Amino acid sequence: MLLYGYKAGKVEEAVQAAQETMNFLKKHGVAATSCGSIRGTTCLAEAVNGADFVFEAIAEDLEAKQQLFAQMEGLVSPSCVLCTNTSSLSVSAIASACAGPVAKRIVAAHFIGPAHLVPLVELCPSRQSAAASPAPIERVRRFLEGIGKKPIVLKKEIDGFIAARLQACLYRECLHLVEQGVADCASIDGAVYNGFGRRLNQLGPFIQADFAGVDLTQRTHAAFFPQLGHHQRDARADALVQEGRLGVKSLQGHYTWTAEQVSEMAARRDGELLRRLQVDRSAVQGRRSAL
Repeated sequence: MLLYGYKAGKVEEAVQAAQETMNFLKKHGVAATSCGSIRGTTCLAEAVNGADFVFEAIAEDLEAKQQLFAQMEGLVSPSCVLCTNTSSLSVSAIASACAGPVAKRIVAAHFIGPAHLVPLVELCPSRQSAAASPAPIERVRRFLEGIGKKPIVLKKEIDGFIAARLQACLYRECLHLVEQGVADCASIDGAVYNGFGRRLNQLGPFIQADFAGVDLTQRTHAAFFPQLGHHQRDARADALVQEGRLGVKSLQGHYTWTAEQVSEMAARRDGELLRRLQVDRSAVQGRRSAL
């Protein structure tokens, strides 16, 4: 695998970080049976030469992404699929920078962080690639499944895709509950990670509704759907940003943090994600052994 960047120092750091990540996955038994090598380059032509897939993950800047894809248009092979790791920008707008047939092979492949521990990848075709044959989105889906990811495919492009929108919906209601004086941030967070959040790594909302009973869900939703918040702006975040409370990177956000607390919380998160990934891998190995 080749990792490209235009600053040699940053490329070296990225290659080192990628190697450390691969070693971490090997150590904990969740790496692939056979792992390739990771090399860096500051030459875009070298990076994409002969590649079946290219995954772009630069800053969320439409013009910068368009420029990069326009550069790659004349460098990639006629069958290469180009993937952008975005959910906040239009993949169709990114693809519009390419005038030739490459535009029909551009899709979004949005990895969820931390990407080495979270298997979900959201795939979304651009307007240009949606009707292409053979379908580039299907090629990417098969590739990702082959390396242990769990991709989902959107039928049409929408801002935020699925995961970010669902998180935003939950956050919006959390904001509403705080503003209405129902509970403080710590209590609401606790209701999630000590309550229904514990089953979310097994049951999605529709599965949970089936287990609870669709008739019960119908009645309860009819009672409080009209009471849910309808915020068009995150007023709380607006105020926090103005105060310079940017989250863990400034050690102040909705909460006040210490560096030790941030490390502890990240370790808790990653430990649980690793445990879940190990369970997934064990299940796959068990099915293979049974064949």
